[in-house]
Amino acid sequence: MSATSMNWLRRTLRPQMLQRVSAARTAAAPAKRNFGAPGGYPGGTPQSMKAELWGGHPKHKEGWEMDLYLTYGAAFGLIVMALGFAPDTSIQAWAQGEAQARLDLKAQGFDKFEFGTHYNTTSSNEAEWEKFNDKAIKPGEDDDDDDDDEDEDEEEDDDEE
Repeated sequence: MSATSMNWLRRTLRPQMLQRVSAARTAAAPAKRNFGAPGGYPGGTPQSMKAELWGGHPKHKEGWEMDLYLTYGAAFGLIVMALGFAPDTSIQAWAQGEAQARLDLKAQGFDKFEFGTHYNTTSSNEAEWEKFNDKAIKPGEDDDDDDDDEDEDEEEDDDEE
């Protein structure tokens, strides 16, 4: 084959091959949806973009809403008050009070501090706790019922013999 015939063959076959390849590519690619309008939607924008937010719900206040808002406000106020006036129970606050009590005792001449003894307590607190303990526990009363059960078991064994 001569060079001229080869060039002619390339010029004629090449566009046909390119058309087949491009047709195969477009067939494999998903087609774009077209609704007939220039933007793809009738009117240019979809209906969902024109919809009002929360459309279909009543716009006027219902009877329970004000009660709910007042309840939330009152609860918020109570929580703020409770947390604002709560005592400081951190370890630093306790240690500061304990150190101040020991410094006051040292200024009064007391110098024999014991490890593990709290000096920030008042004697009225101890008296209250003693009174509580006396009411809570009655030393003369037997609260253990296990002893009574053992006595009954021993009596039954004696009767069987």
